[in-house]
Amino acid sequence: MKILAPVNSPKEVNCLIDAGCDEIYCGLITSEWKKNYTNIASPNRREWTSANIAGFNQLKEVVDIAHSRRIPVFLTLNALYTEQQYPHLFKQIDEAIEIGVDAFIVADIGLLLALRKMKINIEIHISTGGTTFNSETARFYKELGGSRIVLPRHLRVDEIEELVQAAEDISFEVFILNSGCKNIDGFCTFHHGVNEVLHPRLWNMPKKLNFDRALLNWIRRLPGPLAERLRGNVFGIDSACLLDYRVSVYPDGKIDKKEMKLLKERISRSFSLLYGADPCGGCSLADFRKIGIHSVKIVGRNYSTKKKVLDVKFLRSILNILDEKELAEFEFKRYVKDLYKQVYGLDCGEICYYFE
Repeated sequence: MKILAPVNSPKEVNCLIDAGCDEIYCGLITSEWKKNYTNIASPNRREWTSANIAGFNQLKEVVDIAHSRRIPVFLTLNALYTEQQYPHLFKQIDEAIEIGVDAFIVADIGLLLALRKMKINIEIHISTGGTTFNSETARFYKELGGSRIVLPRHLRVDEIEELVQAAEDISFEVFILNSGCKNIDGFCTFHHGVNEVLHPRLWNMPKKLNFDRALLNWIRRLPGPLAERLRGNVFGIDSACLLDYRVSVYPDGKIDKKEMKLLKERISRSFSLLYGADPCGGCSLADFRKIGIHSVKIVGRNYSTKKKVLDVKFLRSILNILDEKELAEFEFKRYVKDLYKQVYGLDCGEICYYFE
């Protein structure tokens, strides 16, 4: 099983490879694209400049360094595009192919059809934005040229196992660390990155200094009730999904009032800064290894290099222990939680990608 790590600068490539990653992915927003569409209409669903490589010269550096160490590089082109954007998009595709990227990560069906018509000799990975929730969808994307599918983070481990067993001759990738979201990527139409347009200097500097991650880690150390009161709108909204929504739960006859209350509370709490604070799927790595998952993906292109390196080392240590010895389930989970605290200096907090 491979570790897929994010980069937003050529300077990070050797650090992450030294830490133990097997694959690299990145996105870029060119000055031409930003001039025409702003960062909100990012070509790769990461709307912050700090999350992206600045241009094709830097992309070439990333590819050259990674290839010199036999590590593949994947380029994210996983937005949904308008017809007017396609000429700009195809220019990016041509340049990326010439540079030598190893795969495109794609969600737009129109783009998939265009790439198949172009008969390009490059792998196509289906983004989580493709919303593959069953094996029929997997087969559909395979017919369109997909060789790997990034599964949505909302599937349970048993559902992933069933899907993988039913879909043949295609590899699968799952999220494993960071940036959890209650919304399904392929169905989300919220705009992100608005503050970068409204307040570019004020908003970019904290992200470049990794202030947002420091803030979230500080919140996680506060008592639970106090942390939950720190809603997203206290610090300024950058995404519509952090607004303070009124939540209602409608009964379906299968859950009692107590369960409904707990469900409502959980959904309400999810509209906050704390909810997406670095969920972890480390305890599921043993299951994913048995299932035959090809790659586990670290989210967070805009995170600091230090954070990315820690993430890769954390996952590499877990995979190494799985190679070295066979642990009982409770022993393995205890190892992962102890390692989490050792690496990050925080209790895992049961912020899990894959709840049992």
